[in-house]
Amino acid sequence: MDLSHRTVQALTTGAVGLALVLAVRWTLGHAFARYERRLATRDPGGASRRRTTYGFLQRMIVAVAAAIAIWNVLTLYDATAQIGKALLASSAVLAVFAGLAFNTPLSNLGSGMLVAFTQPLRLGDRVTVVDQTGFVEEINLIYTTLVTDEARRVFIPNSQLTSTTIVNRTIRDPRRAIGAQFPVTLGTPIDEARDALREAIAAIPGTNGADARVLVGQIGERLVWLDATTFAPLDADVAALASEVRQMGLTVLRERGFLPA
Repeated sequence: MDLSHRTVQALTTGAVGLALVLAVRWTLGHAFARYERRLATRDPGGASRRRTTYGFLQRMIVAVAAAIAIWNVLTLYDATAQIGKALLASSAVLAVFAGLAFNTPLSNLGSGMLVAFTQPLRLGDRVTVVDQTGFVEEINLIYTTLVTDEARRVFIPNSQLTSTTIVNRTIRDPRRAIGAQFPVTLGTPIDEARDALREAIAAIPGTNGADARVLVGQIGERLVWLDATTFAPLDADVAALASEVRQMGLTVLRERGFLPA
């Protein structure tokens, strides 16, 4: 078989392999979409859990299909075929060296599988890993991507997710708390001040006003501190809403004459 014929065969095999990879990816996506539509009404809360598992499995299966296609192309040439046979003949030795060389990547891959199935975090969750806090944007074969409040992307090796503490702020309560403290003079009618402050922060657009609360905090010689808390969706601009809470709180307390001079 001459070189030109092998080249044509390699190109044909490569095209078939590429088509196979694309077909596998499309089939998986189509099957998941149908599966998700069926469960959307029965279990809407599990959508992020299913997307996390599906995303990782899709990458894994596509990577395996691509590796098989590339291997089939390489074995069409005598030189690469002989190398492949030699590698298979010395598979035990190769496994030892591969295990040493790819210890960290394989650890990340295995950890990614554990994360995808045990799911201490899911796509869209707001989590803290070590000193990094953000939303889980992607869980790929090696890294997990967090998007912080400053729109920075932090890439965390998957192996770190199985060996460190993860604080998940979404699983139990998928909201973000926004709080502020306000001083009022001692002797102020506390019930009236709390009601006025709660009504003010509950009216702020972009927050869950029904859950706003105001509690009595520390009490000093001349001041009483009121702790105001409201809640917002996970994707809210917390800095802007916190500023709005402070502004609205100070305004209403000043209008009522509750702020210290």
